[in-house]
Amino acid sequence: MTPFEECSAAAGAANAPANAKWIAEGELTTSEQAKSINRRFWAAVRNQDWGTALSAVQEGAALMPGDINYRLAHAHLLLHRMKDMRTGLPVMRQLVRDAIERNSEHWMLATLDQLFGPAHDHSHFPSPERFALGNELAEKLLALNPQHGDGRKFRTYPAVARYYHESGNQDRAIELVEIALKSLDSPEPMLDELKQHLLPNLVQALANYKGEKVCYGNLCAAPQTNLFKPNPQRGPRRKHKYER
Repeated sequence: MTPFEECSAAAGAANAPANAKWIAEGELTTSEQAKSINRRFWAAVRNQDWGTALSAVQEGAALMPGDINYRLAHAHLLLHRMKDMRTGLPVMRQLVRDAIERNSEHWMLATLDQLFGPAHDHSHFPSPERFALGNELAEKLLALNPQHGDGRKFRTYPAVARYYHESGNQDRAIELVEIALKSLDSPEPMLDELKQHLLPNLVQALANYKGEKVCYGNLCAAPQTNLFKPNPQRGPRRKHKYER
């Protein structure tokens, strides 16, 4: 160890309590700021004051750039609430790029949901742009969790199947949902509560894509035609335990 390193180590050890206090205070400050931002955001959403809500999530994204929830809320407000395609499309493109660069399943799935999730009305979104971005995400997600790999399919594949369904590739959509269903029967331990939560949606998706009644065990579903379920409020949220 050089004299410089010795001095640095000694100084670091001497200042450890102060450093720890500074870090803790910094984390507390960030947490309090985030709470304040969230309060302003939800108050604005309740009043449908989209400009104030947008300002809040932009502040949140600047404060915590690694938190995808602010990024999602930012894109959602611009695209689905304010219908500002001119500003929203570059924001969505950047979100797609960042999700892919992170190679994060959670980021890519959440971003794909903004583009193809059934809770959103996508009728105003330019189709070529939406499908091009969706294709990028779908390919990366399948590469990250290949069909014959060990990764769980029940979370990734249904979202990718929605993209293929809307793009007209029904065979691929059906195949992915069937693989997701089979993954629920794998010997890998899984919370029964989670399995029971996922099964109805998967069986319903399979019925919709096949256009006929399907059954899986004792659970049956008939195809539905009106799938759009608007979600008026969207903002920062907590991750589920199985999200990465």
